[in-house]
Amino acid sequence: MPRTLLCLARHGETNWNIERRFQGQFDIALNARGRAQAAALARELSGAHFDRVYSSDLRRALATAAPMARARGLEVAKTPALREKDDGVWQGHTHAEVQATFADIYPHYLAREADFAAPQGETLDYFAQRVRKALTQIAKESAGKTVLVVAHAGVLDIAWRLAAGKGLAEKREHPVLNATPNWIAYEDGKWSLVDWAKPDGRAEIAAPWDGRALPRREAARALIVNEKGEVLLIRYAGGLTPHFLALGHHHFWATPGGVVKEGESYEAALRRELYEETGLTKLEHGPVVATRDFPMEIGEDWHQAIERYYLVRVRAFTPAPRDLTPEEKTHILGWRWWSADEIGASHELIFPEGLEALLRKVTM
Repeated sequence: MPRTLLCLARHGETNWNIERRFQGQFDIALNARGRAQAAALARELSGAHFDRVYSSDLRRALATAAPMARARGLEVAKTPALREKDDGVWQGHTHAEVQATFADIYPHYLAREADFAAPQGETLDYFAQRVRKALTQIAKESAGKTVLVVAHAGVLDIAWRLAAGKGLAEKREHPVLNATPNWIAYEDGKWSLVDWAKPDGRAEIAAPWDGRALPRREAARALIVNEKGEVLLIRYAGGLTPHFLALGHHHFWATPGGVVKEGESYEAALRRELYEETGLTKLEHGPVVATRDFPMEIGEDWHQAIERYYLVRVRAFTPAPRDLTPEEKTHILGWRWWSADEIGASHELIFPEGLEALLRKVTM
């Protein structure tokens, strides 16, 4: 069988990378640095020839692959088998949260035990077999060609082990860098390592918030869920970044809530915001079901967003906003109850990231 050359690249950075949050198979978008990394990778590989482009079907990988495929007039072959490892109920949580909550089993994850799986997730051994099968299929159907494969850190880790002949528990020599080319080959049924990227000497891709002391922006938001398992989202206008405007978005959907005022608790802010945006009073909110801590672009400036999402269970109702300012009245365009399936199938701009999976978790 002729030699097949594969260029492997991890997707660009996401906010969940910054937060050290298990992404797994949640469909999280690139952040500003990630988009810049994708563009930089396209420039770095501008002189390379590729016959085909394959990508995980998750949008952080697709958005990284798209510039390179477009420049060559190639279609991206969306490949679900190249998704990141499924980490089950850990997905959406930070490593610190998982370590605290699953203290008894987290060490098995750190030890890279082949038969260990996070609750409702897949084992490392199963994941490795999935990746090996997918890469081998790509190599065989592209025999003698040069292909680009864009996927995730876990996928590239397995690819390196295949090519370097290393076991699942052995220490990897170098990190898997975002949006950086790595090369392996497949010939006569065997994998070999051609070149693996090292961090030394590589230029750092800047983000707009680098080197800045960002002001904190604390916010309380509500995940309002009705008896059908649907979540209430408000349709907002304004406040979109140039990136989203360039993609054709002129409004967005988000959970109700807003900024915590000086001297106000998160819970008090939640009650106030819900009264203003939905008319709900005498609120009995549930637990915090998600937290966020990431750089957020607001207007022409950046803030460090610290957000808490509270679960609120209600019967379906018609929102009746109260005490809105004229500006707020023009900013809020409407509302709608959404199922997890509708969120997953929609091409609308919906916040927070990972809402579909979060909704499925709280309605199980």
